[in-house]
Amino acid sequence: MAIWKALLLLALVALCSAKRPNPHDPRCRSSRPVLHTNCRHRSYAFNRSTKRCTWTCGRGPFETQRECDLICRSAAVCTGLRPSVFCHRRAFAVYYFSDRTGKCHLDMGCSYRGNNFPSLGECRRTCKAKNKNHRFHPGNTN
Repeated sequence: MAIWKALLLLALVALCSAKRPNPHDPRCRSSRPVLHTNCRHRSYAFNRSTKRCTWTCGRGPFETQRECDLICRSAAVCTGLRPSVFCHRRAFAVYYFSDRTGKCHLDMGCSYRGNNFPSLGECRRTCKAKNKNHRFHPGNTN
């Protein structure tokens, strides 16, 4: 019995010590002004105060809104599907927002993209608008 406990503890330590990717992409901290005039090419930038990706003229850090939403974890990802649970490397702890419960939950993941947040606080801050408007439906278990 003691051997199983030791093996379980060793597996847990190995899992928790997995190298994690940087949770904050520098492109999400862009300080470039968002321009909406004289547009020849639209791109997207993340607004940290609103937690949303908005279009801009010229050279924003992202080509598409979807790319911006997934990488910067905008409020739009709170109701979206989570990234695949099949990892090519070790999984690590992530928090995700459940639209069914209106809360953030702990799980394992392989990236911090989309509805996979590096901390409970970031999950709650990003998805708080969704959380406030959530109505519980009987039968929800998560």
